[in-house]
Amino acid sequence: MSHILVATLSTEPQGVTRVLDALLQRGYPIKEVAVIHTSGAAIQPAIARLDAEFAADVYPHLRYHRIPLRGPAGPVNDIRSEADIGALLRTLYRVLRDARRADQTIHLSITSGRKTMAVYAMVAAQLVFRDEDRVWHMLSADRVGEGEKRLHVESDEHVELVPVPVLRWSDASAAVILEATDDPWEAIRRQRQLAQADLARRRREFLERYLTPAERRVCELMVREGLDNAALAQRLHLSEQTIANHLTKIYRKFGEWRGKAGGNRAALIAEFAGHLAAKELP
Repeated sequence: MSHILVATLSTEPQGVTRVLDALLQRGYPIKEVAVIHTSGAAIQPAIARLDAEFAADVYPHLRYHRIPLRGPAGPVNDIRSEADIGALLRTLYRVLRDARRADQTIHLSITSGRKTMAVYAMVAAQLVFRDEDRVWHMLSADRVGEGEKRLHVESDEHVELVPVPVLRWSDASAAVILEATDDPWEAIRRQRQLAQADLARRRREFLERYLTPAERRVCELMVREGLDNAALAQRLHLSEQTIANHLTKIYRKFGEWRGKAGGNRAALIAEFAGHLAAKELP
């Protein structure tokens, strides 16, 4: 499987080359470098310096290309509007999605580029990434002074490349959505729908499979109407001790279902109030 480095670019091109050097030193077989950037005047020196470095055969076995951001009105010179953000996220999503479709292992660097670019790079990673893909950030204990922005780490510098955790979608939902749409905003909307549908399924499963019919009647009435034990006993024609016994079992099962020890009335009501709102009363 080939490996690709995807990096955002600001006015400091060393944020790309130093991460690349560190990945190569770790043994990652990077074969392609894709750099995403704006097109304003302030960034042009960084683009020129980066282009020259790759043209000089410092990395002779790598394919290098740049992806300038473009919006409906043309090139994006800076990230200053919602339209610019949209162009950024669409570009990040497309580049990462295309790499995934090509079965490349993705290394996404958020070291270079503005904070806004790093934030939306993480959003795109959540949409696209698999277990083997990585987000990287480079930490440096030494500050390189103005005019000394060296493209490669020197022996007198201490830097560390650290992985950034990514909370990914499930592989199944990601695969379905990635094939269905090229729009990251639509992908996010569909992911939310899938997540909501999955949560609704799990809540139904708890009520119908974890609880006995008697426990379910107690649980549903308590959640809908917020009744205390005495009121539940009166409505269901049971003793308060029987209600208390049912609730003890319900809270224990609720804790097991959500993976946390124990449970209580407030948490149970908060979890199931919306789910049960449309169901008929017993």
